[in-house]
Amino acid sequence: MNDIIQTVRTILLCALVLIAVHHAGSSYAETDNHPEKAPDFELNDVQGVKHRLSAYHGRVVLINFWASWCKECIAEIPSLNTLYERYRDKNVVVLGVSIDRNNEDIERSMGKFGIAYPVLVDRKGEVFIRKYTVIGLPTTVIVDKNGYIADRLIGRSDFSSAAFLNKLNGLSGEKPR
Repeated sequence: MNDIIQTVRTILLCALVLIAVHHAGSSYAETDNHPEKAPDFELNDVQGVKHRLSAYHGRVVLINFWASWCKECIAEIPSLNTLYERYRDKNVVVLGVSIDRNNEDIERSMGKFGIAYPVLVDRKGEVFIRKYTVIGLPTTVIVDKNGYIADRLIGRSDFSSAAFLNKLNGLSGEKPR
């Protein structure tokens, strides 16, 4: 039964990603020339520590929306970990936002896949749905130093690719260590 549920979730996720890619540009700046202010939010991480987006003003923030049951989300964790390790002492913040319903699933995934960056919990969809209207997983929203959405990546991303790192270096003014 679990396999059937997982398959249905995967099919629905793929359909949502295809719809999103068809209807949305890859970058707000490219589509309407009016950058969108990133909605501020406050969520607890799995240890109960509060994180507020506005507290990271002046730094580039990658907000990676994911779930433990999402295969594509899990597949991009290694490159997110590498990115986090390279930029953790620079002007770049990586925040995972899990939409899982319970901490056990999140903590199991964090341990199994060695997630090193902070993982915030959004059980009620406060940020995922109400503030960022994420329509497919994984989705990564890149917030620039001034608090504007610089890009929205829908679907699996390679955060270690030269193209992505060039974009990130341009936004942050940093180079990886």
